[in-house]
Amino acid sequence: MIDGARFELHSHHNQSFQTGHTLSWGSAQQPPSYQFTSAYSTPTVALVGQVDHEGSVSARGQYNWIPLPSPPQPPLHEHANSTEHPTPPVMPEMPKITSTSKLQALLSAQGANNMIQLEHDHHDLDWSLNAKCSNANLIDSRPSWSTKPESTFETSITGTYTLSYLQSISKSIALGAELTYQRPTPDLEDPSLAFAFRYAPPPSVLPTPLSVPPGAPSPYMPINPKDPTQVFTATWMPSVGVFSSTYWRRINQRLEVGSELQLLMTPSTLRAGDRTPGRREGMASVGFKVDTVFTTIRAMVSSHGQVSAVLEEKIAPGISLQLCGEIDYARGSAGRVGFGFTFEA
Repeated sequence: MIDGARFELHSHHNQSFQTGHTLSWGSAQQPPSYQFTSAYSTPTVALVGQVDHEGSVSARGQYNWIPLPSPPQPPLHEHANSTEHPTPPVMPEMPKITSTSKLQALLSAQGANNMIQLEHDHHDLDWSLNAKCSNANLIDSRPSWSTKPESTFETSITGTYTLSYLQSISKSIALGAELTYQRPTPDLEDPSLAFAFRYAPPPSVLPTPLSVPPGAPSPYMPINPKDPTQVFTATWMPSVGVFSSTYWRRINQRLEVGSELQLLMTPSTLRAGDRTPGRREGMASVGFKVDTVFTTIRAMVSSHGQVSAVLEEKIAPGISLQLCGEIDYARGSAGRVGFGFTFEA
């Protein structure tokens, strides 16, 4: 969602290296800003760096222990790429097993929001494992509640540590769990556990969009027949009483719909003789995405009175226009409008 106006210019110097410039202004919540971005990618390594006008620097890097395949060239024969017998390039099959290490860093000019995050993501045939740590410090100062003498050398571990595991039970059902341990200071720690469920039935045959005449080739992006056409997910965090579920379905090559439900359910608590009432809150939202040959439209409406829409149109090869709008009827019809322009050279 764009707030105000934004202009983006991207330059592709070669297949592996590109740079970009982003100008943003006109926002009611953020001051005007400028960002310079550079990116380098190969089948094994990907590096992205960004610096803004205030001197804040962010960087992302990842290393694929199993290199990704490169897009192949289209096969050539006597009728290759002719009008009668076009031969489009065949996309390579992605590896079934991937193992990627990632690094993210943020160094702000003020120094208050500095962050370093290490992550490793492994996807196997029927399971996946993700380990992540943010601002890890293995030799932080001792906690104040320690009973050991002050003359004794003692340290504590601070930071945020997350371990996630997802296992396929069948071709359509997967179960997972995520353990998070947060300790921002030596005196404050907060562990939590979350459970996940995913259901993706076998893909069904998608009907031809109504805008395509019978027998005519479809001008839209092809869909992999092995990809699921509908997915249902649910997560539950018992420590904080948060439940969320999502449902997504592809109607045809052009239309996708989705919904999300979020519930907060906490019991009443008793502290020092005072009882704090529990909370029962919820929010539901539905949305859709429509693709045409040159335009993509996304829209969403929530039970809290929020309505938003995004339109992206490709004016010419390498040139696109974005229009965004959002209205919050729960806050007295407060809204915002955004305009964006992207140019790739």
